Parts: sequence; C-alpha cells; structure tokens
Amino acid sequence: MAVIDAAFYPLIVTNRPTDSLYRQPPAGTDMGGVRLCPIADVRPGDWVLGEFERPLNPNRLDTLMQSVACFPALPAALNGYIALDGQSDVWHDEETVLIIPREYIPGDTYADRSGGYRPGDRVERTFIYDPMHDDARDKVGQARPVIQRGTVTSVEGDAFTVAWSGRWVNGRSEEAAMRLADPVAIARERAVYGFAVGDTVTTEGSHATGVVLELWFHHWAGVPMARVYWPGSPWSNYCSYDFAPTSRYSHKVPENTYDVTSRMDYPMPTA
Repeated sequence: MAVIDAAFYPLIVTNRPTDSLYRQPPAGTDMGGVRLCPIADVRPGDWVLGEFERPLNPNRLDTLMQSVACFPALPAALNGYIALDGQSDVWHDEETVLIIPREYIPGDTYADRSGGYRPGDRVERTFIYDPMHDDARDKVGQARPVIQRGTVTSVEGDAFTVAWSGRWVNGRSEEAAMRLADPVAIARERAVYGFAVGDTVTTEGSHATGVVLELWFHHWAGVPMARVYWPGSPWSNYCSYDFAPTSRYSHKVPENTYDVTSRMDYPMPTA
C-alpha cells in the first residue's frame, strides 16, 4: 500500500454550540486533562465526555463509546448503579467513563466552585428519595436519586447556609453530591416544560405558592408533568403534594407570608 503524505489545514472556530444536549466543556478547559477512569471515581464537577459499558481495560481504549451527551457530573450511587447526572440511575457501577477532571475546568464556571460558595449562588444537590407511599410517580421500596435546587444565603468562615426550594419527604439528609446549578440547564427546562425545578408556581384563582420539585413527561400521553410541593400556611403546618400537567400552573413570585424553603448548614467544599 502506497504511503500518502498527510496534509494539514488551519481550522478557525467561529462559534460554539449552546444546545445543552450537544454542548462542549467551558471555553478555556485544558483538554489535555482528559482521562478514562472507573465510573465510581467520578466526582461532582468532573466533565463527562462518554462512557463504556465494561470495566476499565487500558489495552482496549480504542473501543470507548461516546454514548452520552457531554455534561458536568453530579453522581449519586444506588443499588449497583450510579446516576452521573444526579437523577438517572442508568449507569452500572462497573462501567468506565471518559472525563475531564474538575481541576482542568476554568475557575468561576458553574462546574467549579472548589474555592468555596458565595451568597446568592444557585446550587443543586442530589440525594436518595425513598417513597413512603405509592402515588402517581413512585412505589414504596423503589428508592431513586432526585435533585433539589436552592440558594446560598450566607457564608461564615468555613461553613455556609443553603435555603432549599421545597421539601422532599423521606429524602436521605446526607447529600451524595452538590454543585452550582447550570443556568443553561435551567433555561432548557423552562423551554421544554414551561418551568424549572425550584420555580414557584400557583394555580388559577388561588393565592397559594407551590414549589416545583420534579418534571417529567407522562409515560403514554407525552404531556409534561410536575410534582409540586405546597407548604403550610401561617395558620397551618400541613403541607401537601400534587402531580399535574404543567399547563395547570403559572409562575409566581413567592409572597412573604410563609417559608417555602428549608435552611441547612454545611462545611465548605474542598478541592
């Protein structure tokens, strides 16, 4: 076979895709940090580039499959699976993953807050929700990872306070992971569902304020649905939840009549 000389051509990047399904790591990321590692070693903020459905084998790196979209990790482990995105338990814990470690992501991006959080930061955590009752979304005994968003309200020394939007009953209190919320992901949720997790809502003719805890599409109708938390009022501590099409709700700025958040103190993260 004849040898053909390689020809090189200059490439000028004029635009970067913004669609969150086909996104790239933040501009300025050191791509030389790309590495293959066991999926159990992925940390919050590491950027996932692809995954491979078998244990790590350095002699077979040529077979790595790019089977997931590029995104920053928010891992949560459950029953032999790891939800790399914080809520989809579809990755087996024996798989391998191609990542860019968070140390190689430029500082001051939402994927990197290793230097500490700041008041006003919009954050999200993942934890394990273990249903206490069978309902329109869950079954008792079928725990699953979920995400919750909140806002950092204060930072004092080596600790900070977060006001979480809404409340999950019987969610495990210890977070598996926490990071800055991605404004692009929030905007996309609103574009797809009309709302984002953590938005405050109301219904026609009501003065009550609820918090969107979860969004999904109905399994056969394809209608966008929401799980909404309704906190107690000043004269009642009773709270409730409902599951309804998002078309039933409208956005609402919460009134200062009762608290729709729960505050918790945490130690500052370390790199």
